[in-house]
This record gives sequence, C-alpha cells and structure tokens, in this order.
Amino acid sequence: MGGSGDTLPRWIVLALLIGAVAGLGALALYELVHWGTQWLLVDIGGYQPYNTTTKGALELSHDSARPWAVPLVAGGGALLASALVVRFAPEAGGHGTDAAIEAAHHRPLGMRARVPFVKLVASGLTIGSGGSGGTEGPAAQISASFGSIIARRAGLSPGQARTAVVIGLAAGVGAVFRAPLGGALLGAELLYRRDSDPAVLPKALVASAAGYVVFGACLGFGTFFGPHAADSFGGLRGFLPLALVGLLAGAAGRLYAFCFYWVHERVEPAARTTARRLLFPTVGALLVGSLGLLVPGVLGTGYGLMQALTHRQILLDLSPWLLLAVPLAKIAATALSVGSGGSGGIFGPCLVVGAGVGAVVWRLFEPLGAVAHSPMAYVVVGMAACLGPVARAPLAVLVMAVETVGDASLLAPGIVGVLCASVVVGRTTLYRSQVDRRGDEPVLESAPAPGTPPAPAVPGHAEAVRQPPGETAEGAQPPSQRGSAAAAAHQPEDAPGDAPGLVSEVAPEAPSEVEDAR
Repeated sequence: MGGSGDTLPRWIVLALLIGAVAGLGALALYELVHWGTQWLLVDIGGYQPYNTTTKGALELSHDSARPWAVPLVAGGGALLASALVVRFAPEAGGHGTDAAIEAAHHRPLGMRARVPFVKLVASGLTIGSGGSGGTEGPAAQISASFGSIIARRAGLSPGQARTAVVIGLAAGVGAVFRAPLGGALLGAELLYRRDSDPAVLPKALVASAAGYVVFGACLGFGTFFGPHAADSFGGLRGFLPLALVGLLAGAAGRLYAFCFYWVHERVEPAARTTARRLLFPTVGALLVGSLGLLVPGVLGTGYGLMQALTHRQILLDLSPWLLLAVPLAKIAATALSVGSGGSGGIFGPCLVVGAGVGAVVWRLFEPLGAVAHSPMAYVVVGMAACLGPVARAPLAVLVMAVETVGDASLLAPGIVGVLCASVVVGRTTLYRSQVDRRGDEPVLESAPAPGTPPAPAVPGHAEAVRQPPGETAEGAQPPSQRGSAAAAAHQPEDAPGDAPGLVSEVAPEAPSEVEDAR
C-alpha cells in the first residue's frame, strides 16, 4: 500500500491527523452509546446493564423495573436507526467493519462524507436502546471514512488512500479498546484471510497512538477493564484447561459466524422494500429485548459483563446454567440485531462470547481445584481464541485482549488458546470482504470525475461461487481474479503507486462534492 510519492514526514503528518480524527470519532461514538443507554435503556426501560470501569466503576446488572418496556425501547431504537440509515446512507447499516474492508480494497477514495455521521447516530440508537452490537465495528467504519475523506482532500493516489483507510480503521478500533498496539496490528492483518501487510504497520502505529492519546485525554489512559494485578494461570498444569478454552472458543467463534450469516443471508434478499428494511431490524430488536430480560449481558455491548466475568466472586455467585446461556444468547442476539440490518459491530460481541466460554470452563473446573484462583486468564484467552482466528487476525486480537487487562503474562496462555481455536475454526471467516493474500486486491484506478457512471462489468466475468455461511473455499480464486484474462484486455498498466492486482468487476463511482455535502 502506498505510492511513489510517499515520504516519511508526509505520512507522519497524515497518520497523526487521521489518528486524531479517528480518536475523536471513537470518543463521540462512546459518549453517544453511553448517553443513549442511560436515556433509553436505563431511564425509559428501567434496565441497568453491566458497566465497565471505563464509565467510573464496575456496575452489575439488575432486573428491569418495567420489563414490558425493554423490548419496546429496543424495537423503537432499531426503528429510528434503520429509518436514518435507509434515508441518508444505506451503506451505514450492518456491522461496519466489513464495509470498511470492502472500501479499502475497492473504493478507498469513494467513502461518502455523510457515512461517519449517519453511522455514529444509528449505532448510538441501536446499541443505546439495547441492541446487541459492539462499538468497534461502527468505529472502524467511521474512522475508515474519515481516512477516505482526508485522502481525497490531500490528493492522495488510490493506493495511498487504501493505506489511509486502513490506518483510520486501526486507530478507531484501537482507541475504543484502549489497545493501540493491537489496533495497529489489526490494520496489518484484517484485510487478508491468509496474509498480512507489514508495510502498513509503521503508519498504523502512529495513527493508532494518536487516536489512543485523543481518546485517553478525555476518558483516561487506564486499561479497558481497569487495573488488574498480574495473575497466575496455574503453571504447566493450567495449560490443559486453557487448551480446552481455546477449542471451545474456536467452536463458538465458528458458530457465531454461521448464525450471523444464516440470518443475514435470509434477511438481505427479502429486504427489497423500504418497509421491510425497517421491519426486519425492528422485529429482531424486539426479540433481543425479550431475550435480554432472561440472560445478562445480552443487551448492549456486553463489555461490562466481560469485565464482571474476570472477578472470582461474581462468577461463583452465578449459576453454571446461566453462565452457559451467556455465550449462546449473545450469539443469537447479535445475529438478530446486526444480521437483520441493525447498525452495530460484530467484533465486540464475539469477544463477549469468548469471555463467556472461558468463564464457563473456569467455573466447571474450579471445584476440582484444576484452575487458577482467578478466572482472569481463562476469560482473556477465551476472548482472543473466539475472535482472533475467525476474524483472520489472531495476533492482533491476542495483543488487544491482553492490552484490555494490561497483563503481558497472559500472552503465553493466549497463544495456546488461539492455536487450538485455529484448528477448529478452519477456513471460516467473519469478514467476507477479505481477500486471501496481498496481490489479490483489484487495481485501484484514479477516481472518476463526479457524476461519471460506473464502467460496465468485464464480459465473461464469472459469478462468485456461493459458500456456506461463514465459510470460504480453501484455494478458491477471489472474485477479482476470475475472468482475469478477459479483464487484461480492458485494463491499463498499473500506475506508479497503485497496488498490484486486477481490475474489479465494476469501477467504483466516486461521490460528488454536492452529494457529499447533503
């Protein structure tokens, strides 16, 4: 990623600017979700979700004083968010991260200026009213959009703009989790299923650090889950339960991807009218609101529940059956909330699912004396093992999970868990816009003039082979490669600074300045 005009001073300035703006976007999203939760779910619905120490102190969930109101609040928030998305920016629906990956590969100069603002408000309404979703997916799309906007204003080439989009994504996610190193690594890993781009890492580190500083300057520089003393994971004997956590978390991650796309693939073709695009997320939210009254951590992000699960006494006070229901209910709730078209992330809920798996294993082994005194290691390993392999970013997610608690001693057990999970996950991916390797991306040509219609599709270009939900065929050619012989006759030579690859099926239509201003 980059171009012949790249210079270190220029990229330092650009990365600092993109990172700072991404940090502000993540901060605005955090505050909107926080106040949305307070006004909608707590004040109107009478339901208090778990809160992390980021919001002042760990606060446990309690039953709603008005249980009948919770599903109505969730449904109403989803309806308002969907109406906003349908009216102003349809691409702002869904989970955001995949949209940012797709934009980085195909149209890094084409993300509309209205998208971050629509995504911001829609996600605040959806998650704040109790929809099951994370803040990192919206933060990724918001920050990537800012990267695209800055790239256009700075006159960057398409290849350079791809880098700007990627480091924006990295800075936004890193800021949300107060994990700048993990965020930077995510920028290098997340675009590919079986590859990474180390060249983007230095710029992503600068941007991620800038985003972290801006976010932390307003909310503090502590870890995401507050201070924790370093804790043992049981020595050599403790690796067996941790390996089990990895295997089960990997299976949970695979089930999570399957359920999400099972819902998404049935809703998306059916949502052909405006009424249905409003109806499906609303019905999904009503169901999630009802489920959230039965199982803790279902409503909202679930990040507070993740932190609660790291505390020994809280885990011992919870029924093993209720603990077992947490990951399964979160899988179902996220599929219904986001898979139906609601605006929220699927990155964070997958961490919650993994944390629940780790907590269940600790709870079952604790009476036998086969685990450490604290459940911390098992929860963190579950987080990394559930999301890392299925997101195809195992190193980034492992580092990010460790950064949330600030304990580097958990890296070793985390590696064991992630490796075991990778065996179970196989070829499954949570983000279908990823390509296999560098060089599989389409060539990024100069953006067309405002108002230019899309170029016709390449003749003979084969349709993508449908895969089961969450699966990709090992060794199958990416869509951008099929029909490459026909495409070669229609494409110019790679311009200096453009990423190598093949022309995409349809040339992206750049948004006009007039349209952006709407």
